Amino acid sequence: MKSTLRNIAFALALGTVLPGIAVGCGDGSDAAVQDVTQAEGRFELFKGEDGQHYFQLIAANGEQLLRSEGYVAVAGANNGIESVKTNAVITERFKVLEAQNGEYYFNLIAGNYQIIATSETYVTKAGAEQGVETVKRVAPDAVNAQAGGSGPKFESFEGADGQTYFRLRAGNGEIVLQSEGYASPSGADGGIESVKNHGTEPANFEILEAQNGQHYFTVEASNSEIIGRGELYVSKYNAERGAETVRRIIRELTDVAAGDDAIQTAVEAVATGAEYTSEADYPFLWVHADLSGITTITEELVRAKMAQYVDNDPDADKPLADLYSMTSTWDEWRTDADSCAAEQDDAYYYEQCVKRAAIDQVLEANLSDLQVYYFGAYGSPGYVDGVGVSIIVVGITPDGNLAGVRTIAIWT
Repeated sequence: MKSTLRNIAFALALGTVLPGIAVGCGDGSDAAVQDVTQAEGRFELFKGEDGQHYFQLIAANGEQLLRSEGYVAVAGANNGIESVKTNAVITERFKVLEAQNGEYYFNLIAGNYQIIATSETYVTKAGAEQGVETVKRVAPDAVNAQAGGSGPKFESFEGADGQTYFRLRAGNGEIVLQSEGYASPSGADGGIESVKNHGTEPANFEILEAQNGQHYFTVEASNSEIIGRGELYVSKYNAERGAETVRRIIRELTDVAAGDDAIQTAVEAVATGAEYTSEADYPFLWVHADLSGITTITEELVRAKMAQYVDNDPDADKPLADLYSMTSTWDEWRTDADSCAAEQDDAYYYEQCVKRAAIDQVLEANLSDLQVYYFGAYGSPGYVDGVGVSIIVVGITPDGNLAGVRTIAIWT
């Protein structure tokens, strides 16, 4: 049940263009491509929404070569960079591996066999081996820089092979999606438009298994052509969360609201393995109800619409119509749920805190008028107790329906 901090490393936040690397094209216009083959390599530092710190190694031509796992403190990330510089000159520290779909990638391993950083995926083994040689050449003299900026954007750059590539950066500076090469800048522009057109629907994403528990995702167009690849993550959960981050960024860039099915997919992805910890641990489960034109959430409405879930749950106090209730504001819920710093010394509780924060981020990004209700068999007006207290967090979807999550707490 418990896991190491390494297994919860993922970067979630929205992001931006790195000055001097490429010209962003998030406004939908044709990308102006900058040749950066003469630029020096650089380690970019960024902070994820999980509160951990990461680095990514960018080559002279603008290509991402490596991304680290998460560190609790900036000092740890800086030490990780120094470890890359030290180990990158040792050929035996690189492990080229094959992913489930026949693509290749490599890990950089420390002397204690721990993974320091992981590459992007390559179509061929020869490409991954060439990536290793590039890391060996670039890493020792790469400079440190802080990633980050004003907002999420696509970037285009000209590679050393003369082809044009694009990538998507999040607001924390993380590179969350990369393309293959195009023969011309206009081809890359077309690829960006295809990602915008297809990258908001969960059905167009495929989660793929690598090795060592690592996973990544691809984005496909309607003709099944791969138009973008995500980074390698330490777990399937993190790859699913990364895919949702990409969908969220693209919806923001294209001003497209998520439908109820897409919101459900996003919530269930981030809720995998998340538990509300009380005297027993209970999962966060998706709830949904048609509001039929109702625009205001009230306690009476929640009792009526959520009874189908609570009254049929053997672990919940019931019937919902007769239970005591109390409420909490969304801000109070977020403050209580998402302050993970105090949990960093316990891997399991820190993991649960980060996952709960991820659920809240998806809810806040997609629902309006978010409210929190507690229902239990014991208590008094405005106060709840019980052995199966239902906690229901709901808001209104862009389609005008009630949706959110529920869980159960044991309070005695």
